[in-house]
Amino acid sequence: MRPVSTSSSSQGAVAAHPPGASAIVLAEERDGPAIRPLAGVLWMVLAQALFAAMNVLARLSSARAPWPEVAASRTLIGAATALGVALARRAPLTMHRGDRRLAWARSLCGTGAMLCVFYTLGAPQIALGDTVTLGATSPIFVAILAPRLLGERSSPGLWVAMLLAFAGVALIAAPKLAIAGDVALIATLGATFSAFAMIWLRKIGAGARRASPESIALHFSLVASAVMIALSIPGFRSPDALGLVLLVATGLAGGLAQLAMTRAYALDSAARIGAIGYVGVVLSHVLAAVWLGEIPSAAQLLGAALVMAAGLWLAAQALREARRRAR
Repeated sequence: MRPVSTSSSSQGAVAAHPPGASAIVLAEERDGPAIRPLAGVLWMVLAQALFAAMNVLARLSSARAPWPEVAASRTLIGAATALGVALARRAPLTMHRGDRRLAWARSLCGTGAMLCVFYTLGAPQIALGDTVTLGATSPIFVAILAPRLLGERSSPGLWVAMLLAFAGVALIAAPKLAIAGDVALIATLGATFSAFAMIWLRKIGAGARRASPESIALHFSLVASAVMIALSIPGFRSPDALGLVLLVATGLAGGLAQLAMTRAYALDSAARIGAIGYVGVVLSHVLAAVWLGEIPSAAQLLGAALVMAAGLWLAAQALREARRRAR
């Protein structure tokens, strides 16, 4: 089977992705692999919307099952989703020898991040919005690490947007973090693991013979599943009917989000795509308010506005850059 790029073409778009994003990616794939900032932004926004839904579903699931079981359902269903999409798209699941070591590094760092994330999502001591806010610091670590590990330049404008978004994150953080310091520390550790996972993901996507996003997502899901299943066995508790539905929905949302994020990082620079991840903070707060009754304060609303402004500014930059390249 011939090797294809991470954004490899196929007959028909994936049904789970919006037509607009799929059309942009598939149209540009005809010209061969290249940096495509607009497509990367669209895929990352989609990924963040799905991750926001997963966060709320995981918090609801954790009330009915231990957090390792919630994490295991996320990884198992994520693996099945990646395999199903790969078969539907006829995408290759093999990796070039040079990508395998990076894939293991990405999967192990991603598993560490997932352990931290689902532990904090299942901890009642900290609000969902606070958990997501701390996890959203990972793009800052990406922007710091990308020049050294990827050789990517960070423009002054990008750093201004990152600082603006970080100011919004600081405003969103709730005072109750002071009484849940250990959970906050674990959430921040998860953000660090996530940043390294994103860096390795971008290095895989930068190769001349890139693995398909389905193969990368499947590798990560299988590695994480083995770890999560091992952790869930000692305290396993059979969920009720509603709990089972929530577990399945959590895994499905997370699996589709993983595929969308993998494609996003194959299409644009790690620092800019990572910055778009702040959209997920806003969406998570909105969904937490609607589904969990977590009403944000005035400071949190201001922070959300700053985060959204930074994301929109970065999206506008991507549009301008895409138009210049088209000309």
